[in-house]
Amino acid sequence: MTLQTIVQRYRHRFIEQFGHALSRDQWSALNAIEGCRQGPYGEMAWTCQRCSHNTHTPRSCGHRACNLCQDQSTQAWLQRQEQKRLPVNYYMVTFTLPKELRGVVRQYRSTCYDLLMRCAAQTLKTFAKNDSTLGGELGFCAVLHTHTRRLDYHPHVHIVVPGGAVNKARRQWCKVRGQYLFNGRALAKAFRGAFLKALFQAGITPGRTPKKWVAQCKRVGKGTEALRYLARYLYRGVISNTNILSDDGCNVTFRYRDANTHQWKTRTVTGEQFIALILQHCLPKGFRRARDYGYLHGNAKAVMHILQWVLKVQRPAPPTKKTASLPCPHCRSPMRVTGIYPRKAQPG
Repeated sequence: MTLQTIVQRYRHRFIEQFGHALSRDQWSALNAIEGCRQGPYGEMAWTCQRCSHNTHTPRSCGHRACNLCQDQSTQAWLQRQEQKRLPVNYYMVTFTLPKELRGVVRQYRSTCYDLLMRCAAQTLKTFAKNDSTLGGELGFCAVLHTHTRRLDYHPHVHIVVPGGAVNKARRQWCKVRGQYLFNGRALAKAFRGAFLKALFQAGITPGRTPKKWVAQCKRVGKGTEALRYLARYLYRGVISNTNILSDDGCNVTFRYRDANTHQWKTRTVTGEQFIALILQHCLPKGFRRARDYGYLHGNAKAVMHILQWVLKVQRPAPPTKKTASLPCPHCRSPMRVTGIYPRKAQPG
């Protein structure tokens, strides 16, 4: 059972029920998922290096909402983050928008998602600058998520933060003391003010919002598992095929791990509703859901190298690019790409 087969099976019923409300980005995702590795996106020619056998395979769509694509992009992102690891405690900070704002966010997705990430980043920068221990510039990686594990709409941003800041004025590395970074309630209050102000400046009226928002800040060890969690949903959609359990022709059942109990649970919805759950999490075209800041930014490589030298970090060897290969059906030797036929359609 795959996401693609479900889209192919329920596409027409889904369009009848939800097609009038789809954005261009969602239409693009729907078409990409349905046509991935089916021919519309061109073909690759392969030749065996040993027996000279030739074959052709359809190309993937390359859309980030498709769970068949971009595994290499996910691994490359994770490897880049590993190259910047520091021997300090890491923290996960999460800023969540209240449910009262979800209607506004859906209406102005591109603007609101960008403001969510910008205001969350600015809040952390301000806290680090004003902190008596840190008093400098943090480095952190922020990733936007729009879903819960049940696939409901729930915009929030996860931020992985190494426990230390750079004080450029004193040319000093300031390490977080103990197990504590920032107070979650204080972060939430500051973030609320920054986000609402940014909305008004953008000409968006949010309506009534609760006074108390939610922000979490917790230690996550050396950061390895936190980064892997963020990488899981960067490029390959919001659900893997292994978590789609059944399709009886009317209803689709999928599983998810409960965030509180860590136990597996299931959810059953109609096929049309399942596709709607998936497509509501499509991001606007060109939107960057993963962003690096401070000394983790790509333009701060010199600072990062100095930090790793001062902290005596042994950098892992740069990852090597893997050449695409396919086992030959006759002799099992690796086949290599010898030609690429153009796409018949472009992903969004």
